[in-house]
Amino acid sequence: MRNGAFVPMEVVDIEAVKVTNITDEQRAILCLKSSLEPSKCHQSIEEIRHNPKQQCFEQDPFVTAWNLNVYIDMLTIPARILPMPDVICNDRNRVTDKRCIPKGVWNSTKTPFFKPTAFPSVWALINISLPIMDRVACERFYNELSHVAAERNIQCSAPVLYEEYDIQAYKTEQIIDALKGLMESNDDCKFFIVILPEDNTIRDRIYGGIKELVK
Repeated sequence: MRNGAFVPMEVVDIEAVKVTNITDEQRAILCLKSSLEPSKCHQSIEEIRHNPKQQCFEQDPFVTAWNLNVYIDMLTIPARILPMPDVICNDRNRVTDKRCIPKGVWNSTKTPFFKPTAFPSVWALINISLPIMDRVACERFYNELSHVAAERNIQCSAPVLYEEYDIQAYKTEQIIDALKGLMESNDDCKFFIVILPEDNTIRDRIYGGIKELVK
């Protein structure tokens, strides 16, 4: 609204208009920016509730025109925690809700799968996080991945392909083109793990480009 306040989206009607389709990269950025953690969402609502300048709903022309009533008090609804179901793999492997486990917490750590899916024998590890994460750190990551997989009765082989790109030395388009060439020259490789950079802006651009490649 004009005073910067918000109303629930359930009471808002949007007139259909013709818009230009957005790209996967733009959609990823939109989802990232529009998604709020529950704690941040609660904080933003609290800030509105304690700011009188944003609570003059009766003076807002949109509220008057649509005959809306806006209450500033937050609604408190009691929640119900569902019990954890028993996950039965076979006679020896079973995950149950023990009394020592807090409600709402599922503890299935180190429980092997009955018939685990075979990990691909040919897969690639793409490191685009340089200089934050070097090859040694990537090897530690694989070792941990292999250890966790073994606990679940999954044999995780080492990556056949390893490529690394310094985001400070290459443009996003160059990295995407290099990955495209890597995929085209390795038809037997159908599984990729990509370690993205920490910078949100750069990560969003690369993520959008990678999604276009794997369509």
